Amino acid sequence: MKIIRFFSKKEFQGLGQPLPAKKFLPDWYKDSEITFIGNDGAEHSGLKRCIPYMDAMLSGYMLVTPFDIFISKKEDGTLDIRWNSSEHFQYFIAEREKQLGEKMPRPAGHYPNHLAFRGVWGMKTPRGWSMLVTHPLNRFDLPWTITSGLMDSDKFSTSGNIPFFVKEDFTGMVPAGTPFAQLIPVKRASWKSIKNDQGITYLDDLQGATVRTPGKSYKKFFWVRKDYN
Repeated sequence: MKIIRFFSKKEFQGLGQPLPAKKFLPDWYKDSEITFIGNDGAEHSGLKRCIPYMDAMLSGYMLVTPFDIFISKKEDGTLDIRWNSSEHFQYFIAEREKQLGEKMPRPAGHYPNHLAFRGVWGMKTPRGWSMLVTHPLNRFDLPWTITSGLMDSDKFSTSGNIPFFVKEDFTGMVPAGTPFAQLIPVKRASWKSIKNDQGITYLDDLQGATVRTPGKSYKKFFWVRKDYN
């Protein structure tokens, strides 16, 4: 078992502490269908039967908001964002200067404001492991979208700021404990791609036929359980 170490300064401990991603499965996923009746009248596997989709949401750890955040639109249509901060979190969210990332395309349907969550939690991974910091996977329901980064956190463990953009159609309160970034450890290795490898095409047909057979599934025959605590 590998060990990841999270740390912060004393004044930030207990605020927005990173937690396993499995603790943040949203209600819409919990309420999703296991099976459904298709247009052909037959029963088909639903969203909850797609194990790779679920695995993406359960992998790694989440950074969460340490307090409520309030998002609204000013009279002139520009973004207004506020938060209930403690003394040490007055600058939890900052807007970056226009020149920083000016050429970077903004996600569609978002304000142009280039914002950043202040990084207060550092992370230390074992030797040879990096950390993918990305938007919580499959969480298109969140009111923002963060940019992704890959950090060699075995060598550089200092916390970093996390850029994000707010959706233009969202107004309201985002409660404390809402995930804003997913942290997934990644083993570094050198890779070489092989194009159109006919030597394993039979495996594609075999495995595809297996999971389409009633009573058989990817989860039963191929899935490997992951464990993040």
